[in-house]
Amino acid sequence: MKQLKARIYDFLPCITIAILVIVFSITSEGKLLTLFNLRAICTQSVPVIIGGLGVMFIVAMGSTDLSVGAVAAVSATVSAYVGCQYGLWAMLPVSIVIGLLCGAILGMVVSRFHVSSFMASLAMLIGLRGFQNVLLVKWQQVYIPKGLTAINSFTANIIILILLIIVFGYIFECTNFGYYCKGMGENENTMKSIGLDTVRIRLIAFILSGLTASIMGIILISNVGGSSSTLGQFMEMKIQMAIFLGGFLVTGGMKSRIYKLILGSLSITVIVNGLMISGANGATTEAVEGILMMLILFLTIKMSRLNQVRGSSKKALPNDATQQKA
Repeated sequence: MKQLKARIYDFLPCITIAILVIVFSITSEGKLLTLFNLRAICTQSVPVIIGGLGVMFIVAMGSTDLSVGAVAAVSATVSAYVGCQYGLWAMLPVSIVIGLLCGAILGMVVSRFHVSSFMASLAMLIGLRGFQNVLLVKWQQVYIPKGLTAINSFTANIIILILLIIVFGYIFECTNFGYYCKGMGENENTMKSIGLDTVRIRLIAFILSGLTASIMGIILISNVGGSSSTLGQFMEMKIQMAIFLGGFLVTGGMKSRIYKLILGSLSITVIVNGLMISGANGATTEAVEGILMMLILFLTIKMSRLNQVRGSSKKALPNDATQQKA
């Protein structure tokens, strides 16, 4: 019975997105499935998936990163300003360096000083948001450099997304690093006992999160044409919702899969898009997202506990067998 529940949970992201499509197709009178709207859903999902590609390594370890939206905003704002001053060629390196630096600082605080990833990333989120406002006050208006609009198209966004999914998917699913991240979510003490440097693994995971956040920032600022105090706002929550709606456990572990991130990102985008074209106002959409987040957390915590109980029962089997033989 428990194995059946586990299998159902693995297919839950597919079931969820299918139900959402059916429901919003009815409430929107078929507008959800028009070619124009499907393209819009894919385009809106791109930054969520890109930002989640780095965060999934952290969540797989049982940690979290709430700073990605602020990292994206600051890196995009500074790099856009530099790009306007010195040319488009300078924008990408500056953005990536800022993202890597923010990820390294956060990773160092969490891994070296054993600070809660929730509190550390929340503090960085608040600090970077304040820094973003200071930059906008000083620079007044920050626009994207000429030529960056070339990536503001459906084809360019999808190509960038596919390339990143291939690279990060390979790292997450096919390398020792991805396995170690999931293993730390299962039992970090066990990974330490086999000689794994968990501090270094966690540090690298946060650096990867900063990297994808900076790329997400470039996509976001290219879509709107310039920076603002709301750039990247609530993106960290959308990414968290996408990850958990896709089926990642709160505790991380071996059940973490990249396809769950992709399906979860599509699902959260379908929810927001479906509510909008069905006539819901902004307040209703935010209320639904909040309720949904609570339900997702409840389900993931419950499944995490079931997973822990199942693991404990498997470990207890040899002892039971020994007692029976005695």
